[in-house]
Amino acid sequence: MKKFFIGSGLGIMMILSGCSPEAESDTAADELSEALAETEAENEQLNEAIGSLEEENQELREQAEEAAGGEGDDEEIDELKNENEELQGMNAELQEENEGLASEVEALEAKNDELNGEIASLEDDISSLRAEDDEAETEADLGTGDIGDSEDAASGDDVPAEWRAALDSAYTYAEVLHMSKAGIYDQLVSEYGENFPADAAQYAVDTMEWDWNANALESAKTYREVMSMSNAAIYDQLISEYGEQFTAEEAQYAVDNLD
Repeated sequence: MKKFFIGSGLGIMMILSGCSPEAESDTAADELSEALAETEAENEQLNEAIGSLEEENQELREQAEEAAGGEGDDEEIDELKNENEELQGMNAELQEENEGLASEVEALEAKNDELNGEIASLEDDISSLRAEDDEAETEADLGTGDIGDSEDAASGDDVPAEWRAALDSAYTYAEVLHMSKAGIYDQLVSEYGENFPADAAQYAVDTMEWDWNANALESAKTYREVMSMSNAAIYDQLISEYGEQFTAEEAQYAVDNLD
């Protein structure tokens, strides 16, 4: 008699790259969607296994009834009854596991919706800040309006306009996305990001004044709230060259001040 043993496991790993904020968020959403699809596939397999067990259970019942109605052996009837009870127990276990997977699916869907909401909010913030920067640059060209702190730091006649633009973008990434100094540099020079020249990006990160400890703490809070990560995992993500690229001191400050 064929027996089934079904085990399920679910793991979600999100590795956020340092390319662009949109790419990081899209990657996280894709990984959650993939984990959701895998869990739903396991759920379907469990349903198929339950169906097979129910069919086998029915066959055993029929065999037991036939044996009881004739001159069958009592031992064979007892054996069939025992197998029937065993299959019923396995069926109950599979149904419980199925219910557990259904709960995991709901949790993944909720996280996916939450992440999509954050992506939309970040995109709106970036669009709004870029619009404000464009308006400020237009007013500066016309000789009207106030000039921001970042422009004051780069107001010398000898500073190329492209370098000043890189500095404005650097402040935007620091303020809105709470990125690290190294992460902002990579975003500025990336062909998938701002695509500034290396010297313009270097000027921007060297010129800007910012509290990087505060940015590391904000990033750590995001990992804790959205991904429910441990302090050690958050620390590793903050200092990773494939993650946030904060310094070890900045990352330690963040995890020390999480609570």
